[in-house]
Order: sequence, then structure tokens, then C-alpha cells
Amino acid sequence: MKTAFADYFRGLIGEVEAEQFFSSIDEKEKRRALRVNTLKTSKADLKKWLKSQGYKVSDSPFSPDGVEIEGKGEPLSLKLPYHAGFTYPQDPSSMFAVELLDPQPGETCIDLTAAPGGKATHIAQKMENTGVLIANDHDLKRLKALHYNLERLGIWNTLVTRMTPYKLSLNYTEVFDRVLLDPSCSGEGLLVTYDGKPKHWSPKSLKRYATEQFGLLCSAFRLLKPGGRLVYSTCTLNAVEDDGVVEKLLAKFPEAKIEKVKVDGEPEQIGDLKGIRFWPHKTQTKGFFCIAITKTASLEFEDEEPASGKFVWLNKRKAIPHLKYLKKHFDVELEDVYLTQKEGNIFRISAELARFPLPTRYSLSFPLLKRDKGETSLAHAGALWLVGLAKKNVGELKEEELEEFFEGKLKKDEVLLKYEDFPLGLANLPKYF
Repeated sequence: MKTAFADYFRGLIGEVEAEQFFSSIDEKEKRRALRVNTLKTSKADLKKWLKSQGYKVSDSPFSPDGVEIEGKGEPLSLKLPYHAGFTYPQDPSSMFAVELLDPQPGETCIDLTAAPGGKATHIAQKMENTGVLIANDHDLKRLKALHYNLERLGIWNTLVTRMTPYKLSLNYTEVFDRVLLDPSCSGEGLLVTYDGKPKHWSPKSLKRYATEQFGLLCSAFRLLKPGGRLVYSTCTLNAVEDDGVVEKLLAKFPEAKIEKVKVDGEPEQIGDLKGIRFWPHKTQTKGFFCIAITKTASLEFEDEEPASGKFVWLNKRKAIPHLKYLKKHFDVELEDVYLTQKEGNIFRISAELARFPLPTRYSLSFPLLKRDKGETSLAHAGALWLVGLAKKNVGELKEEELEEFFEGKLKKDEVLLKYEDFPLGLANLPKYF
């Protein structure tokens, strides 16, 4: 451990707390947690399955959507619910950030650094697949992971963008009820994992990150509606990137105010530091910081470039052939759904998203059907979601067929597959990476 790192945290939280923090970094012991995707299953059903597979299961104290597991279960006991879109492996501190954000059904929300999708898919889940969520990121590889998770978890209220937060703030000035910003940081909170990089830490790097974070936070604040809630979070614990960045925002914008929100499961704090911190030695999680900020009044801007694109969503007449396909092949009837065609796919979207002003470039989160040379077929995301609704052309796999399925060797075209209560989708699994 670097001397500068140890000295900094001794000065920040005191000798005793610092030594306990350093021990947690050495021990690397933390909770093993899953988030339950309540869009597809219930927490009670998932806990029952995990217990039947040999795990000791408990509720997470930091999110009502989280469960924690101990022990070792049967083969495929975690892979099945993951593939079905029932779970997302996620640190409890990350779940807590969305509890603090508190997105509601029908709202307009944005996650500015969304990939690979842990917090974004949790936001969509809290919104019950209604309203509008923009999931933005700039890393192409991570965006592939984001799309994979959005599809796997069955999320259709989401617009995926690859834009700078500043450009988004020009297009969508004061549009969002909830804004989440979790930017790149020095990563001190990850030191309790084997991915942590303690050698890269330096006081100079904290200042560099803080400068970048402040610019992003200003853009995030611009996106926020008056009265809305912005959550700024990092995987750091220092006061330069956390408290310091927030203090600069408060100084720049008198309309910015720290919102004192009491959330169930809030961890014990140390000293007079602002915001909520997950100290690994106290919470047995990754290190994490989050804080809620509200906007007390509207601001005036002279450089707005409002997004003006519009969805061409399929009216009832144009949607009929696609709905008939689902009825004919799977005996599924969908009513009051919004569909749009883009890049050879038929996407399902939320009613609110269908009327949302669009940026120049974007992608969608839930391909229901594919169109190729005039022919219609199921997209894998659509198939995974439809298994529970279909009344015909559903095949139930035997346990001995599961390995063949996950290796992509099973030949069952246009048949929806499941194993027990787990939807598996189509045999021809897509390659995302």
C-alpha cells in the first residue's frame, strides 16, 4: 500500500478507522449479492430456487431488490436465472444508489454513464418499464454489454445513446425528473476486489479526476428539471472527488442544493463527510459514495439545441402483420403495445418513449421481432420474454439438454425453450461479444 494513500486516509477518517479500512482491503471479503429483476420474477420465487440449490439466502439490507447468498450451489443454479433475465450480479452499494435516486413509473430519467447496465436496468425496473430512460455511455465495448443486459432483462422503455453529457445537456435541457451520474474515478472503492489497482493511486490523479467529474456534474445538473433529483456517485471514498466536486457545484449554482433523503439501509457514516459512504470495513461491500442533489429553480441558457427527431411508431394497421405473426405461431395476443421498426428489427417501446424527442443517433433496447427479406422471425430478446406468454410452440428442455443448449449446439428453430420455470428463448443464441 502506498504511503501517500495510507497517510491521506489516516488524515481523513482517523487512525483507528483507517487501519480497519486498510485491513478490509487486504482481506478482500465482501457480500455476494444478486439483484432480483422484478420485471420477470419475484424475490420470493428466486429465494426459493436458490435455497433449493443449496445456498443460504438472505435479504440485502441496502435494497429491497437485493438478495445475498452464501455457500456453493448445484451446477447451473446461478446460470439459469441469470440467462433467463431474473438476476443481475451487483454489489449492494450500487443498488443503493438507485434506491437513493428513487425513480418512479412514468418519469423521464437518464443514466449518463450507464454501461454495462447495473444501475440503468435497476432504474428501468423501478420505473416498471414505463416512462423514458436514456442510457448513455461512450465506450463501444461496454455499450455491447449494456444492450445485452437490457435485452436479457426485458427492458423496453430505454433509449441508448453514445453522446457526451454536454451534448445531451444541450439537447435535453431541464428535461429529466431523475439524473444519475457515476463517472470514471480513482477507484479506491474497488481495492477490496482483485480488480483494484492501488499502484495507480496518487494525490495528483484525484485532482485530475475531480476536474473531469465537475464538468460532467455541471452537465448533469443542466439536464435536471427544477424540483428533480440528481444522484452523483463514485467508487471512491476521498473528499477531493466526492465532497469537493459537490461543493464546487453548489458554489457555481445557487439553485443546487443537497437533498437530505433518508433511505432504508443507509450505512453508518464516519465523521463530518458529506454524502453517503459505504466503507468496506463497515458494510462488507465495495467502497462507494453517493449524494442526492436537487434543483430549486430553473436556469437560463442561451445555447440550447433541443432534440427534434420523432419516432415513426407503427400504427394499428401497420402493426397488424407483426401481431398476427405472434398469434399464429405462439398464440400470443398483445394489446395496446407500441412498436417501431429500426435497422431490420421491430422494437417494443413504452408509450412515453414513442412520443419522446429523439437525438440524431440512438439505438433501442428491446428487439421483439426481426425482419429479413420480407420475412418475420423472433429476436432472441423477444423470445426470452414471450416464453411465459406463449400457448404453443414452447419446448421444455430436459436437464441433460441444458449443457448442449448453453453451448449453442441445440437445433430447435422457432421453438421457444424453457427449463422448469426459467425461460431460455431460442436455441440459436446470439453472439454479443
